[in-house]
Amino acid sequence: MGYWGYLVAAKSDQPLHELPELSAFGDEYVEVKPLSNGWQQVWVAGANDNPLTGAQSLATVTGHPVLAALILDSDCGPVSAATPPGATWSGTLAKSIAVDSYAMPDDNIPASAAASTFTEWATSAALLADQTLITRALAPTATDPEHLFTLLLQATGIAAVN
Repeated sequence: MGYWGYLVAAKSDQPLHELPELSAFGDEYVEVKPLSNGWQQVWVAGANDNPLTGAQSLATVTGHPVLAALILDSDCGPVSAATPPGATWSGTLAKSIAVDSYAMPDDNIPASAAASTFTEWATSAALLADQTLITRALAPTATDPEHLFTLLLQATGIAAVN
């Protein structure tokens, strides 16, 4: 059995698990991991099915962009991003598995368009936008959503590229 819950990346002067807004994702913090330059990643046992709502709330309170993904049994999951001024983006990690095995609706957005709109979001958030990593992370046939989320963090400069 794989991981069921949220992966959340945000920048804050205080530990993310101390912010009440993080509870939009759930209240059971599995792991809190510092990244670099004030960025943190939190694994949260999730309570709601919409990562965008929590991302928007957390971006508002931290004053920094937020990326969040709801991971379903380490198979796939919706991913969202938000900035404090309100720019948002949503997509799906391991989209083919999400549609075929979890009956998630197919948004019919080609991977290239999803990558392009994520790049636009990252640029609006004043983050890097490594097109190669973004394209790999959003490839419909890609697997391992935890790794795909990490690729998005690396693509934006939130996490170091290994």
